[in-house]
Amino acid sequence: MTIRNEVYIELWDSIKKNYESENYSGAILDSILKLTDTIRNKTGLEGDGASLVGQAFGGDNPRIKLNKLQTDSEKDVQRGMQEILRGIYTAVRNPRSHDTINDIKADADAIIVFTNYLLGLIEKSKLSFEEDDFLKRVFDPHYVKTKEYSNLIIQEIPKRQRANIAISTILKRNEGDINSLGYFIASLLDSLDETELSRVYKVVSDELRITTNEDDIRYLVHICPGKYWDNIDKSVRLRTESILFKDFSQGTYNTTTDDCGEHGSLATWITADHLKNFNELAKWTRKAVEMATNPMLSVCDYTNKYMWHSICEANKVDITAPLKNYFKSALNDGLVDGINKLRDVISRNEDHPWWQVFEKELEKYPEIKHDDLPF
Repeated sequence: MTIRNEVYIELWDSIKKNYESENYSGAILDSILKLTDTIRNKTGLEGDGASLVGQAFGGDNPRIKLNKLQTDSEKDVQRGMQEILRGIYTAVRNPRSHDTINDIKADADAIIVFTNYLLGLIEKSKLSFEEDDFLKRVFDPHYVKTKEYSNLIIQEIPKRQRANIAISTILKRNEGDINSLGYFIASLLDSLDETELSRVYKVVSDELRITTNEDDIRYLVHICPGKYWDNIDKSVRLRTESILFKDFSQGTYNTTTDDCGEHGSLATWITADHLKNFNELAKWTRKAVEMATNPMLSVCDYTNKYMWHSICEANKVDITAPLKNYFKSALNDGLVDGINKLRDVISRNEDHPWWQVFEKELEKYPEIKHDDLPF
C-alpha cells in the first residue's frame, strides 16, 4: 500500500517528513497532532486529548455533531466516536509520547489510515456553532442593547473564533444597527487578548485608512471603543482625528429642530475615552472652550450638548491648560456660566481632583460644595 495515495493531502503533508525517514512512531504522532488541530480549529476549543474530545463531542449539544442526534442509533454513533477518539489518545498517542516505541511500517499505515478516516468524518460533521447563524443574532433587529445581553451571547462563541466574529461584524457593519453593534463589539473586544485585538484593529485601520465616507467613520468610531483607539495605526488615527476635529470645530445645533447644522453630527459620536486617547487633547479642549463661549448661540449650544461633558471627563485626572485657565478666569471674574459648569462637574463627586486644582479660587464660593444626592 502506498499510503500517500490513501490519505488526504493535508494529512500527508503533516506526516511526510517522519514517514519518509522511516520514523513511523513519529509519523503516527504527527497524524494524531493533525487530528487534534482539526478538532481545535473546527470548534475553537483550546483543550487536548480526552478533555478536548469530551468538550467537542460530548454533552447534549456537542460542538461537533456527526448527525442530527435524534434517534438512539444516531446518539450511539456520536457516543461511539467519542469513545474511539478517547482511545486514540489513551492507547495510541500517550504511550508513544512517554515511552520509546519502534513502530513498523504496517502498524503506522493501519493507524494513519484509520486517523484519515476519522478526519473525514470530522470534516463532514456539522458544528453547533456556525458563524453565519451566529451573525444573524448580532444583526437581529430585536438585539437587546445592553451590556448584560452582549456578555451573554459572546459566551457562546468559541474562544478561537471570537476575533473572526469581530472582524466579520466590522466588515458587515452597515447592515446593522449602530447602537446594537456598539454594545456587541465592546463586549467582544474585552474578551480578546492582545494578539487578537491587533488582528481586529488591523482591519479597522485598513477600513479607515483612506475613507472619506462619513457613515464608515461614524460606525467605526462608535463600534470600536475609545479605550482601544491606540490600537489603530498611528497615521490612520491622526488622519481620522483631523477629519473629526474639522467636523467638530464647525458644529452647530438648532434647539428648535433638535438637529445639528451642516456640520457637527459626525463628531457627536466621540466619547471621553476617545478624547483621552486622541493625539492632542489640549487642542480639542481649547476649541471646546472657544465654542462654549462663542457669541453665536448655535455654536455654544452644540458644544454644551454634545462635547462639554466628554471634554471635562477626558480632563478629569490631568486637566489641560485651556480648561484650567477657563475655570480659573470664571471663578476669579465671577462669570456665572463657567462657575455653573464647574459646579455641575464637581458637586456630585467629593473626591473629584478639581477640588484641589481650584482650591484657592473656590474659597470665594462656599456655596459650591458636595451634594450627596440620592438621585
